[in-house]
Amino acid sequence: MEKKNVCPWWMGYVLLNPLRKLSHKPEEILEPYLKPGMNAVDFGCAMGYFSLPMARMVGKEGTVYCFDIQQKMLSKLTTRASDQGLSKIIKPILINEGDTYHQYSGTIDFILLFAVAHEVGDQRKLFADLSVMMKPGALMLFAEPAGHVKQSGFEQSLSYAAMGGLEKAEERNINRSMSILLRKT
Repeated sequence: MEKKNVCPWWMGYVLLNPLRKLSHKPEEILEPYLKPGMNAVDFGCAMGYFSLPMARMVGKEGTVYCFDIQQKMLSKLTTRASDQGLSKIIKPILINEGDTYHQYSGTIDFILLFAVAHEVGDQRKLFADLSVMMKPGALMLFAEPAGHVKQSGFEQSLSYAAMGGLEKAEERNINRSMSILLRKT
């Protein structure tokens, strides 16, 4: 996957700061969309700020596939998942240049794409690949950091999402973010 402006691995520790819950409470953000037994994706998972709460929500019958391009991020996620008894639910996946996504074709109920699309060089391919993974009617919560990503950049991402077969399901208001819920048509 083509990369641009990738978050350095050590920034993953900053993203885990407990003070972040003042503005981004994973359970509140994700609770409407995740149910026990679901297959979910945290794309650009870093060290698992959202991944671990997602795993608790989908429970033992569900799976959270955690995609990242940095092994150091995934290693820390794996340790954290093990420490919290979630290692059988969390499936870390290192993104490489090969076709990582098609093996999950039509199996995913929910995708979280939070503050990461702007780091991907080919967003058209990103949204197309993620859409292939999704079941018909599956949801994607897409958010980008306001201020860091311009409104025009967010709108361009939405056009790529539409090209990939995703339509607007509902507006979302997430603190310090431009965000929307998308549905696979």
